Amino acid sequence: MLYRIYRGRLTFKLYVIIALIIIITACSYLFPQFRFYPIAPVTEHPNSLHSRTTRHLSKLVTVVFRQFEDFENDVADSVQSFVSAYPNMPVVVVCDSTPYPPFPFSATNETLRNVKVVSLELRLEASPSELNPLTHILTEYVLFVPDSVRVSRRVLQQAVVVATGFPSYLVAIGIANSHLICQQVKWNYVDWTLQYNKDASGKLCDAVHGQHALLMKTSFLHSLPQPFALPFPESLYLQTAVKNVKVQILEGKLGAGRSMLKSPGARQRVSRRMRDYRVALYKQLGVKAVVREDGRVQWFGCKRETQRCFPSVQGTPSYILSGRNTPPCCRRNMRRSAGHVLHALLQAGARCWLETTSLLGAVVSGDLLPWAEYVEIGIHASDVSRVSWLQRGGADADGFVWERATKGHYYRVAFSATNRVYVLVLPFTARNGTMWPADWVLAHQREFPERHLHPLAQIQFAGRQAPAPNDARAFLDLKLGNGAVERCNRIGPKLLFP
Repeated sequence: MLYRIYRGRLTFKLYVIIALIIIITACSYLFPQFRFYPIAPVTEHPNSLHSRTTRHLSKLVTVVFRQFEDFENDVADSVQSFVSAYPNMPVVVVCDSTPYPPFPFSATNETLRNVKVVSLELRLEASPSELNPLTHILTEYVLFVPDSVRVSRRVLQQAVVVATGFPSYLVAIGIANSHLICQQVKWNYVDWTLQYNKDASGKLCDAVHGQHALLMKTSFLHSLPQPFALPFPESLYLQTAVKNVKVQILEGKLGAGRSMLKSPGARQRVSRRMRDYRVALYKQLGVKAVVREDGRVQWFGCKRETQRCFPSVQGTPSYILSGRNTPPCCRRNMRRSAGHVLHALLQAGARCWLETTSLLGAVVSGDLLPWAEYVEIGIHASDVSRVSWLQRGGADADGFVWERATKGHYYRVAFSATNRVYVLVLPFTARNGTMWPADWVLAHQREFPERHLHPLAQIQFAGRQAPAPNDARAFLDLKLGNGAVERCNRIGPKLLFP
């Protein structure tokens, strides 16, 4: 039979061959256990995803330059690196004002047709869209790159593949030999404090320190309040950390461009400018203290030479109405003032003790209350004459300002003539076994039995031992109502500021 087929006409042979192919193909699908060749499980190989997501990178990614120095930069050559590799990829250079000296971009150069310089400087004739860099980013992803960088097609493709596979993460790409540090960020709004911790695992970060590029979805960029704020990308990471968005560090790295800022003068100028950007950002966010990875605390709040961080109090302090505690710099200055005043009073031989709000803080935590407006210290009225600064007033040798209240027989000791966080010194007069306020009134103060002061006890307060009534809890229950200590943590400042 095979011989007859072999000797048959060509058309008949083709029909037979086609029939055999159809029969074999049908059998392979209908009876997979009898396949003539092994077939691996159907899984999408990374290379297939790689080829699909990177086939049109120019349509997927917009490159954005944000952080660079106008007086010395490598932006032009860095832009040229991307334009040479991806002629159709959009490139946006975002700057605070019209750059000077201007970038050597030729408006008539066809190769730079997709490069735009966007100035954030207010121009009265401009429309809102012209001043918003987001209107110039129309691709699915945006790649923020630092100054002086050279693109690597392989690394950029790898980053896009990772970003596509993990769309809820940002992707950080190191530059040349830069060492990237993975950081965890904790923003404590209530206590005005920003804390950085180093993450040794380096897998998922809140922020990345070191020169790097950052790839992210453009849709997520639209959800941030100020994505282009300086210093960049520090400001961006603060906004993403609040939204609990993590960053992955890519193994590959982009190339480095020309070496910049070689002179000490240029580096100092950049350092001062970054400091100014950071101070402005922290002031806008209300950051008063930054705790670094090594435990160092950097203060960005009030000092002796500046005014305190909250205005004059009319009933309830402004920070409590904002849902916050006393700024940590103000509490720090209160502690210093309290230590100075207690030392002066005890050195003069005056009988003094921690009063209501300060005593409550000492019992609860050994420190000021988190929402303290001032420090309260009681004193025997007969001992006021022993303290010369209470008698004469004025600024002492350490800059603390002693003054008598214009209304009521009590005293205030301010941290400085400019910074008006203060300590209240409240005289009490003993009559028939009861201590009475000496011609002054505070809403939470009232008389108390003299036995609470005989003898005085010692309690931990603001890093030192301070004199206190001998039965602090009973004393506080008398002043603030039963269970004052227990209610303190439960209802917070409402205990004192209803």
